[in-house]
Amino acid sequence: MNPKLQTFNVPVSRRADGEPWQLRFVSIEGSAPGPATAFVAGIFGDKPLATMALWGLARRLAQEPGLRGKVLLCPAANPFALEAGTRVSPDHLFLNRVFPGAASGFLTHQIAHALLGKLRDFTDCVVDLHSGTPDMALWYSYDYGDEELSASFGYTPIVTGMAQPGQLSKAFVDGGGRSVLVEFGGGALGDVAVGVEGCLNVLRYREQIGGRATGPKTLPVVDSDVSIYMPSNTGVLSSVHATTAVGQPVPKGPVAYLDCPATGDRLEEFSAKREGALLMLARVSPAMVTAGQFGAAIGYPCREVRVPAA
Repeated sequence: MNPKLQTFNVPVSRRADGEPWQLRFVSIEGSAPGPATAFVAGIFGDKPLATMALWGLARRLAQEPGLRGKVLLCPAANPFALEAGTRVSPDHLFLNRVFPGAASGFLTHQIAHALLGKLRDFTDCVVDLHSGTPDMALWYSYDYGDEELSASFGYTPIVTGMAQPGQLSKAFVDGGGRSVLVEFGGGALGDVAVGVEGCLNVLRYREQIGGRATGPKTLPVVDSDVSIYMPSNTGVLSSVHATTAVGQPVPKGPVAYLDCPATGDRLEEFSAKREGALLMLARVSPAMVTAGQFGAAIGYPCREVRVPAA
């Protein structure tokens, strides 16, 4: 028997036309008992790839007769920012910096409050699925003190010790749950396949579906040894490595340059200072950027961890 799918909406505040802002959830219930796992996407409005990956996951699970327990999906967790197509919400707040939110006040705070409350009611385990953007590729997972869960997604290197206050995953873990934040794809990597397969791997680890994990058997772990390049000037950013190289080793030496478009002067250079670096973030280039925008990121792995169920 195929799983039972239901959708429901949770209203949050009201729009100017009198209709509510609302969060749409997809509930998928298997025919056998088991745990409950939730997947969230669309926290930032400029990352639609992860949103589409969760709809791909929904289609896969709808045809999974062996599903055990329940799965909850929230593919568009920040409709306020998704409608604008921007990382920052129209009230000038970043949703993934305001959890646990509040029942009143800024709309972004209300969205955080409603989303976290629904997740806490449903499950003890949340995957916050993020992605790159059309001009920026990302490839790593943030760990929140549960490396086995973080590794269960497979595919993406694990970064420890980088949790930020106000993140959904941190708030969920602080409340006694388990969570991982995954960043995948973007730039030339516009296929949802890894997002879908990684989520299925988590469900294999949680013993909600059968089979072995897909992807690599082991993953590199970066213990806080991350260098992030954010230009200090406005200029033309040129990436040395293509966006298809994220998640792969890069040699010691230049990773990105910033040049002045008016004079041609080299303003800044970002480099891997030693061998063994992994490319974690890369921009499609050449691209105009302003001070403080993401330009590139590298991390230095110190060990490896096995992927459970692999």
